[in-house]
Amino acid sequence: MNAALAKGPGLSRPVRVTYVIGSLEIGGAETQLIRLINGLDRRRFLPSLICLFGFGPLRSEIDSRVEVVSALRGPTRTRLVVTAGTAIRAANGLRTLLIRQQPDVVHGYLTTSYVLAALASWRMGSPVVIASRRGLDTYRRHSVWWLRFVAGLANRMVDYHLCNSEAVREMVIADEKVPRSKTGVIYNGIEPWPDSTRVELPEQWSASDNNGRAAMVANFYGYKRHIDAVEAVTLIVKVRPYFKLVLFGDGAERASIERSLREKGLSNSVVLAGAQKDAAQFLSAFDLTVLASGKESFPNALMESMAHGVPVVATRVGGVPELVRDGIDGILVESGKPEQLAAAMLELLEKPELRRRMGNAARARIRDGFSVAAMITKTEDLYMRLQSEGPAELPGSGRA
Repeated sequence: MNAALAKGPGLSRPVRVTYVIGSLEIGGAETQLIRLINGLDRRRFLPSLICLFGFGPLRSEIDSRVEVVSALRGPTRTRLVVTAGTAIRAANGLRTLLIRQQPDVVHGYLTTSYVLAALASWRMGSPVVIASRRGLDTYRRHSVWWLRFVAGLANRMVDYHLCNSEAVREMVIADEKVPRSKTGVIYNGIEPWPDSTRVELPEQWSASDNNGRAAMVANFYGYKRHIDAVEAVTLIVKVRPYFKLVLFGDGAERASIERSLREKGLSNSVVLAGAQKDAAQFLSAFDLTVLASGKESFPNALMESMAHGVPVVATRVGGVPELVRDGIDGILVESGKPEQLAAAMLELLEKPELRRRMGNAARARIRDGFSVAAMITKTEDLYMRLQSEGPAELPGSGRA
């Protein structure tokens, strides 16, 4: 740790914090990082951002005063297969930038980023290295062999593993044998939308004959289990033939879902709206939202729905029960059970008073326990604590 920073709160200059992430594509981790960077107290912290593989559509959301650079020189693609060679080039570029910036804290978001950040920070004046753990896949389970290997090395150089749910924290401790004292939890942050916020949906997204409409905000990855949501719709339309499910997102599984919709005759019942960075603004116009995932750490999509006062139907996986109180803010079901998804969705569609009560409870839960301001304050306190005292367990673990 930098000796000059041992005074902690008595620092004579702002703490330099360099964030590292793959890119600024549309996603939950990226959105949370932007909220944190933009909200940091500039009197105490000087943030910068290094994107390993290019920038992405959310770059424009970053405060214009923040330096944003790419670790790779020349034209880059954010959606690329990260080979060992690409990772080495990115790590070399990252180290060059870190040497120039001389940060006090290096905070890497997601596995590839925190691994390369830890390795690039080695023998560089000992900045505090924080790994932001935002998923339920530990490095031991990663599909890329070289990342599994170097992540084991990098873990020895990480000072603190900051998780976004207790579920993630417990997995990191159990699977990677990280000491509990080097871990903590700070939940994602979001602000409630005004009660009066309503939008008009495009005609093709709207149900007719008041049969109800639901949204699912999730990129098309296998673990999001869009196929279960589609199977649930096949059951719902037997009762409510004009029901609509709108899927926001994009990804590798989209083509297979489109094919499944054609085969099941659901092309008019399920709308693929694509990836939209402002998808949250539409949620207030839906009766409910659904998330069918097989695993989740702490899903932003559900937070957005709850902030709008829209109840959720979600699978009881990972950190979801830490956010959604079953029967209060929404309904939780078992993963891989589309019939349970359908039954829960139909219950909310058929009981408007239940929807209203759960929606109000959801909005209050976000307002009282998961604000952006609280997330930022807890993160700032962590930075100062690690600067002044070294790695230590975060008191209270951020539990709501």
